[in-house]
Amino acid sequence: MTRTRRITLGMIVAVGLLLAAAWPVVWDAILSGLLLVQITTPLQAGPLHRITEAPVRQAVTFSGGGRTIPATLYSPPQTGLGVATGTTPGAGAGTGVVLVHGVNETGKDDERIVWLADLLARSGFTVLTPDFLGFKSLTIRTSDVEELVASVQYLAGRTGDVGPGRIGLIGFSYGAGPTIIAAADPRVRDRVQFVVSFGGYYDLLNVIIFVTTGYYEFGEIRGWTVPNEYTRWIFLRYNLELIPAQRDREILKEIAEAKAVNPGVEAGPLAATLGPEGRAAYELLVNRAPERVADLVAALGPAVRQQIRFLSPSRVIRDLRARLFVVHSDPDDFMPKTESLRLATALESRGNVHLALLRVFNHVRPDFPSLTPGSFFRVYVPEGRKVFRLVFDLVRQRRQGYWK
Repeated sequence: MTRTRRITLGMIVAVGLLLAAAWPVVWDAILSGLLLVQITTPLQAGPLHRITEAPVRQAVTFSGGGRTIPATLYSPPQTGLGVATGTTPGAGAGTGVVLVHGVNETGKDDERIVWLADLLARSGFTVLTPDFLGFKSLTIRTSDVEELVASVQYLAGRTGDVGPGRIGLIGFSYGAGPTIIAAADPRVRDRVQFVVSFGGYYDLLNVIIFVTTGYYEFGEIRGWTVPNEYTRWIFLRYNLELIPAQRDREILKEIAEAKAVNPGVEAGPLAATLGPEGRAAYELLVNRAPERVADLVAALGPAVRQQIRFLSPSRVIRDLRARLFVVHSDPDDFMPKTESLRLATALESRGNVHLALLRVFNHVRPDFPSLTPGSFFRVYVPEGRKVFRLVFDLVRQRRQGYWK
């Protein structure tokens, strides 16, 4: 063999080895592009459905929070592109995801959760979607954190599917707070690789100020928006469990449900029958002055104040060891973006935070404008770049290390 042929052959082998080493990254970039396309048409089948097999779904149960928790387990396809790119299920080195359904009555069977769990499993993740009793009952409770911790423990115990320390959690809106708190829990924090907070919050006191008065601030950012009356009363509905007296809870529930339908409904006579703690909660909710919020919260019972603190990620955020994805729509009438900025800033010095403020979502729902030449360059190109980077970073997490 001549010297020229040896050099040529060596170059071919080197290029081949380079392509083989780079292929996982190339495939993840392709996969991220396909997922980006699917995000623009939520709840519909897209290109990923045409090139991957359906995940294997399995009903499972496990104990946590003093009860038996029903859940659905989505396993990656046994054959196809996922296997060809090093995400073979059942090898004991996969990455699991606890997908938190948030505050809704349909729980894990919500069509949006089913659609997202399917996409994540097609992308190579083993996905667990538990039914969280508090969230499904339209409340936020301390027991939700216990159930989340139990979910991580259950998924970590499936050693045939998930490798050590390779679990992610994804939470939305008010469900993102308990999700972060659970991920920082000493019992499981070393098993958690990443956490996604989408439209979440840093401190419930700041959320109360925003929901009741429309005021928000962080650093040099100051703003005010007309309070969303539906959000005001739904916030009360979500947090009724914080009120100790059952009679007060019943009255406040009746007020909240009536006001959510028609904010103009007169609630004064009914509110006048509330006990001291129920009345304090009502006065807080109808307040419009941000400077009064601290005093009104102080008038609440000690158990209520304790739960507000317990359910605030600010209490434990520095105990989190996982990579944190902080995603928020901008603007957001339901939760101020300043809460996500606080989350990201709290861990900024660690360099393990991905912050994405997106204009193509309405709170947690995709909201892309009609495609026109103008919107393509003004919205789709810059926002598409941010969403692609976010999805690519998430997809890479299933390989336990950004460039592995």
